[in-house]
Amino acid sequence: MTATYVDVSAPFRIIGPDMPGEPADEREKFARITTDYPDEKAEALRWAFLQSRLRMARTDPYMDLEDRDRMASALAERFEQDFGVTEEPVPTRLGYGFLYYPTFKRDFATGTAVGWDIICPDTPGGNVNNFLYVTATNRAVRGPEAFVAYFAQNAPSFCVWDWAQPAPDQLRLDVPWSSMVEYRRTVNAHGLSRQVIGVTNTTVELSPGTWSNIVYLWNAVQNRHDLVYRFDYAATLAQQTAMSTFGNWGPIVENFQPAYSGTKPLGSLGTSICTRDFGGNWGPWGLLTPNQSFVHDGHVGFRAEFLDPNYNFAVRS
Repeated sequence: MTATYVDVSAPFRIIGPDMPGEPADEREKFARITTDYPDEKAEALRWAFLQSRLRMARTDPYMDLEDRDRMASALAERFEQDFGVTEEPVPTRLGYGFLYYPTFKRDFATGTAVGWDIICPDTPGGNVNNFLYVTATNRAVRGPEAFVAYFAQNAPSFCVWDWAQPAPDQLRLDVPWSSMVEYRRTVNAHGLSRQVIGVTNTTVELSPGTWSNIVYLWNAVQNRHDLVYRFDYAATLAQQTAMSTFGNWGPIVENFQPAYSGTKPLGSLGTSICTRDFGGNWGPWGLLTPNQSFVHDGHVGFRAEFLDPNYNFAVRS
């Protein structure tokens, strides 16, 4: 895998909505950890990620058939280019989580951000024998996904996938769980303790035609936000808000098996959205609501342990 983009010449500064604490720039450390991680595992993760996105493109309820075909064809071409595979991969489904309504998905001007705590036990438990992701987008079509990736009963990894990067290098971070100790903490939700990591995922326009994808993690030991990823690129607002499968989902549990049983709780706490207007002003953070998103249940065995519409959920099977 190629190393994560790190612009070490640029001065470090906050680009995004206000967040408490003085941040630290940890991009080089996270890039180094990713570079040292086995390429074979990263390739399998990338395969699974694109496979799932192909299924989403073919079943998106808010795109017409022509747009579905266009999105699916682009992803299928990527499979042929990246993996030498010409047939469509085995389809997957969306297990459980929040999908943005189309009007809300496109309701930003010069920036959008999602902040949330990912409920992520050290192993998924139950009958998980394939990949399983807990992920989210910030609404921008070319934005990043910062997520926890499980495979079978192994310890998970923290990953960043960047849709603004050229294929086949969208998987930018793949960090082993043993390197995430500072970012894992325990919180109480609905009377039970949950292990979580706090993620802020931002896409912001720096100047006309130039955007940046930025990911922060909450460092529970140092009590601060750590910048772990940033990538600057050319794009337009029309591209960021286009009618597309990408950017459609808030926090979701993404499955790669037809049925689950015995899994530990997975999900999201405190999902919040922040929007930047045409004048470059960030609005306040606000909890994700049922007016902005709806709950999708893929009927693969997950049942809601709790649901606070639409900012908190935990599912198990």
